[in-house]
Amino acid sequence: MGYMRLFGLGVIVFTLTAATLRGQGNPEAARLSREGVEAARAKDWNKAVDSFRRAVQVEPQDKKNSDNLAIVLLQRATALVAQRNYDAAINDLNEAIKLKPDEVSSHRFRAYAYMSKGDWNNALQDYSLVIRALKDDPEAYERRAYVEMQLKDYDKALADYSEAIKLKPDEAKYYQLRALILQTKGDLKAALADTNKVLQLDPNNANAQQVKRFLEAKINGPPPPTPTPAGPIPNPNARPPQTGQSVPSNQVQALPTAAKP
Repeated sequence: MGYMRLFGLGVIVFTLTAATLRGQGNPEAARLSREGVEAARAKDWNKAVDSFRRAVQVEPQDKKNSDNLAIVLLQRATALVAQRNYDAAINDLNEAIKLKPDEVSSHRFRAYAYMSKGDWNNALQDYSLVIRALKDDPEAYERRAYVEMQLKDYDKALADYSEAIKLKPDEAKYYQLRALILQTKGDLKAALADTNKVLQLDPNNANAQQVKRFLEAKINGPPPPTPTPAGPIPNPNARPPQTGQSVPSNQVQALPTAAKP
């Protein structure tokens, strides 16, 4: 899944800083929070997680502490996903979601980690949650459609790719993937139409060029072979011989007319 985009860190670091600047009641929790922010700025996610986890223990009633912990857990998980350490990422994301259940980014990254592991059912659940929160996100529909393809739920995958195309009609890969489903379902003409759209948007797409040739051959088929006659070919210019006359040597005798059924 090389097309997965990892989110930047700027917004999250700003959120952590803003939470700290508002101040906290417990001086030790405030110190740990500042320590966590500095570690996050340095992308030292292990230290940041540890600092905010201790801040939550010192001052559990302050929601800022748990929110900050959820944020740095998400950040550490994104780094783990980039390293393909999916199990560790899922553990961090499980904790982050428990702390902030409505944080869509945590569900999105967990869905990606599940998908990368081949855990299609859990990935499907998380992507469905993302789509409920972000109905206008074409990439969420595309990812869920990919998962549905692995589950062989082609009708739902087709609907999700169609929704992605509706939201982002100039994205060639959406047509290319929908064409694959249509081909799998046996709708070759619709698959060819989507493949032609891919080539309209991306004329140098070698895979789409190959698929187009294949689909055209399947739809049109090879020309039928020339039939081989079973007997002598009659001369259409020869008149039938009179009774008792011999057939001239330069003519071919007409075949007898078959009786009607």
